[in-house]
Amino acid sequence: MDFHFAAFVVLTCALIVDSCPPQCTSCARGTADCVGMGLRDIPRNFPSKTVTIDLTENQLTDLQQDDFPAQSNVQSLRLSRNGLSAIAPRTFRNLEQLMSLDLSLNPITRIHDKAFEGLSRLRSLTLTNTKIQKIGKPFDEIPNVSTLYLGYNQLTEIEEDDFEMITRVRTIDLSVNRIVSIHPRAFQNLPYLRILILKNNPIVEAKGLLFSSDMLQLVDFSQCNLESVPGLMPSSVGDFRLGYNKITEIKAADFENMTNLQLLTLNENKISNVEYMAFATTINLQELWLNNNKLRMIPRGLPIRLEKLYMDQNEVHDIESGLFGKNANLETLSLNMNAVRQILNDSFSGLQNLTNIYLKSNNIQQIISGTFTDMSSLKKIDLSNNPLKRIDPKAFKDLPSLQDLDMSYQEQADVTVADDFITGIQNSNYLQFMNSPGIAKNFLRLIESSRGLTFPSIKVINLEYNELKTLPSGLKNAMVNLDMMSLDGNPLQCDRRLSWLWSWMKVSSVKFYSFEAPTCAGPEGVRDRELQSLQSSDFGEAPETTEISKEVPAQPEVTTPRRKTTQREQDNTVKQNRDSTTGAITAKQDQVQQTKGQIQTSNKAARKTTGKNQTNRSKKKKRNRKNKQKRRRNRGQKKKGKKGSKRGKRKIARKCSRLPTGQRRCCRTLKNGSQRCKTMKLKLSMRARKTRKSKAKAGKNQKSNARAGKTRKPNARTRKTA
Repeated sequence: MDFHFAAFVVLTCALIVDSCPPQCTSCARGTADCVGMGLRDIPRNFPSKTVTIDLTENQLTDLQQDDFPAQSNVQSLRLSRNGLSAIAPRTFRNLEQLMSLDLSLNPITRIHDKAFEGLSRLRSLTLTNTKIQKIGKPFDEIPNVSTLYLGYNQLTEIEEDDFEMITRVRTIDLSVNRIVSIHPRAFQNLPYLRILILKNNPIVEAKGLLFSSDMLQLVDFSQCNLESVPGLMPSSVGDFRLGYNKITEIKAADFENMTNLQLLTLNENKISNVEYMAFATTINLQELWLNNNKLRMIPRGLPIRLEKLYMDQNEVHDIESGLFGKNANLETLSLNMNAVRQILNDSFSGLQNLTNIYLKSNNIQQIISGTFTDMSSLKKIDLSNNPLKRIDPKAFKDLPSLQDLDMSYQEQADVTVADDFITGIQNSNYLQFMNSPGIAKNFLRLIESSRGLTFPSIKVINLEYNELKTLPSGLKNAMVNLDMMSLDGNPLQCDRRLSWLWSWMKVSSVKFYSFEAPTCAGPEGVRDRELQSLQSSDFGEAPETTEISKEVPAQPEVTTPRRKTTQREQDNTVKQNRDSTTGAITAKQDQVQQTKGQIQTSNKAARKTTGKNQTNRSKKKKRNRKNKQKRRRNRGQKKKGKKGSKRGKRKIARKCSRLPTGQRRCCRTLKNGSQRCKTMKLKLSMRARKTRKSKAKAGKNQKSNARAGKTRKPNARTRKTA
């Protein structure tokens, strides 16, 4: 009986010890999950097998040594997103097995020098997003730490002895601080240092830094205020990041001993000059990033092993010949958004491994013969957004690996394309001719002329917004493995020329648009209807010109205004008609006599009204003459000017000249040196005015007579005469 009672007591005690605290959600798999429970104190009696305690997002403000049990097996402690403002001495002394400590996102302003005493096995310490302004000596108690995260704090300087005792550290992250100065010997006692991150700090100069590590691989000085390349780095550095700074020049001694450098980024600087052979010593360099600088030419003396060169958004005008060696391993060349005007035929000679060329948004107007020739590895060419006007013969030749050709946004309608262009891109998979009417129409013309030529590799062709009215029927037989041919935004004329496309759309799985199905812009009966929704009877006759190359926009009809015939012209027409037939003569004479009678009666009525109008006009003329005389008198008085007025005092010379249009232009030079000019119409002579008025009167009389002849009915007298 006593034996069973003792076993029961031991079992219940074991259950009590291994039970999860009620303040936590679970303690499964060695992790005590106490996240976001609003805890103000650390729970007690964690299970003996607990390895990780997660106290993230609580309300802990103070830590004491007695908060953690002695002789525990805890290896990871997470205290991020709490209200800790200070770390007292010997806070974690009971956690001798601790290897990872996370104190990020706490308003910590002070860490005591003995705060981490007893954590000899600690490997990772995270102190990001706190309010630490100075490091001090807290790291002297953790000599075996290998990863130290101090980013997003308020550090202003790195002193000589800040990292003196953590000799085994491998990664130091000091990004996004306020560091202005770094002591030259701050990293000298770190023989195992591999990663040093100092990005996004207001560092202006970092010369003379000393390193004892032969294992340093990554150094990041990006997004700082550096005006020159930092001092010599160890030869072991393979990744050197200097982007988003204010560097203006690259000197030959900047990377003198960096023989293992593989990646160098210098984006977003102000580099305008690169000394000759500045990158020659970096014999293992594979990627060089020089985007968004002020370079006018590609640097000479690039290493042979360079594989990727990015120089977007610079001021490069020409791609010179002989820039790359015969054994160069360059695979990607990017010169987007530069000012490249021409490419010499031997600019890419020797680049047998070149696979990608990016030349969009430049000023290339002509692709001469031999530009893209004998490049067996070339897979992608991007020539979009260039004012291209001509593609010479043999410009695209022997390109067996070409997969993607992008010639979009070539808005020129008049482009001369050689006939062998279509054979050079025969093995492509993707053809991009969006908003390039000149190139697209030439491409379709070549397909129509070269019947029997197939493109088995083409899967996608983009012909959007190219002002296409029709398509050649040879497209169906040429594109045997086509998956998509986008025709968005083209004014298609749905006549019999497109009946083949309609029948193809009915039976094939090819997609013919990206966003909007092809619609008809004409003829009138099928306008604004989808091409696929038409019936076979809806396709009308096609115009005479059926070739794509002969497609010319319809010219608007010019209608000349009819001139009213005079009485003399009517008599002449009557005389001409007499010679034709006798029966028509009498009919014409009757019509002429009737019109004469109508005109005479209308003239009598019009004379009565015109007499009154003439009297009114004469009165108006007299008034206008008097008003003009008054104006001339007033002008003469103003020119004389009153005493003390500015207008009478100043005398400014005026120079006049006659323009080719017949107008007169007069200019004055003001006191401030500027000129004030005025163009005036030439005054007509009295004779010209009279002729103009007489013509106007004659026109008005003709209009009034014509109106009277139309509206007024003939009276009895005119009927008898008729």
